Amino acid sequence: MRDRMSTKSIVEGAFLSAITALLFLASLYIPLLGTLISFLCPLPIIILCLRHNLKVATLALFISFFLITLVAGPFQGLIAVLGFGILGITLGIVIKKKLSILEILLIGSFTSFISKILLMLIGLWLMDVNPLLLSLEQLDQGINQSLNFYQNIGISPEQMEAYKNSLMQSLELIKIAFPAMLILGSVFDTIINYWVTGKILKRFGYLLAPLTPFHQWRVGHSFFWSYMLGMFLLIINTRYNLPVLQRIGVNIQLLFSIIFLITGLAVVSYLFQHYKIKMYFFWVSCFLIFVQPFLSLIVTWIGILDVWLDFRKLLFTEKNKTN
Repeated sequence: MRDRMSTKSIVEGAFLSAITALLFLASLYIPLLGTLISFLCPLPIIILCLRHNLKVATLALFISFFLITLVAGPFQGLIAVLGFGILGITLGIVIKKKLSILEILLIGSFTSFISKILLMLIGLWLMDVNPLLLSLEQLDQGINQSLNFYQNIGISPEQMEAYKNSLMQSLELIKIAFPAMLILGSVFDTIINYWVTGKILKRFGYLLAPLTPFHQWRVGHSFFWSYMLGMFLLIINTRYNLPVLQRIGVNIQLLFSIIFLITGLAVVSYLFQHYKIKMYFFWVSCFLIFVQPFLSLIVTWIGILDVWLDFRKLLFTEKNKTN
């Protein structure tokens, strides 16, 4: 029985290490979509930790490093280990220990953030290259491809110039707000991997504690005051012209604006459920919200106001009155 289990661990470890390598290589060579794929890179390592043990997961991680090194070079292999492997092993360990959801998300997000900082420092030290900024180069390529596409379909030069300026301003904002994007990326890394791991392992009879349903997501007053701090720093910068304050203020504003946009979407999701509207229309609404800045701003303010008004409680009270 022990030999069969050992063989099963080896076979499954070899298979999932190959999947890890494929996911990572896809994240490198597929523009824009690769950014989404990169969130799934720790997933096979998490599954190995949970279905087998730390030894099997670590061995699979080193096999992935070897495969990636053969195809893309040792530096990319290092990015895979530090950028995704450590997060996968950490999440596997804390999930297996049956910690609370909050503890898992905090430890996972912190691990992901530290791994990215460590990777950045090693990259700067060894090659004078920030590996985390490689994704910005992919965005640059994506912008150029997008501009070429619109040029080929015959958009007027004036529209092209306005579109180009808008995209370049967005890219500059991303470069300034890189720390905030790093924090958000670390949190999303953890949430997405935990959620997908739960969906996959459910098929094998391994149940993880469920995340809070999206329509119930809500933040406390401290998030509002943190958002106001960012605004206050930007106001001070306009008077005294201090670039450091501007960078800090922009990062705080962007970080909490995205958080409030997400909680605003959670309120919208609750409204759809409350009034029994099909969720298909919710996804259509999400698309419109993301492509229309004015709608994004409205939903962000819904998230901000929800801190104080608690729209779900108001709707629940209204429902009880009508009943």
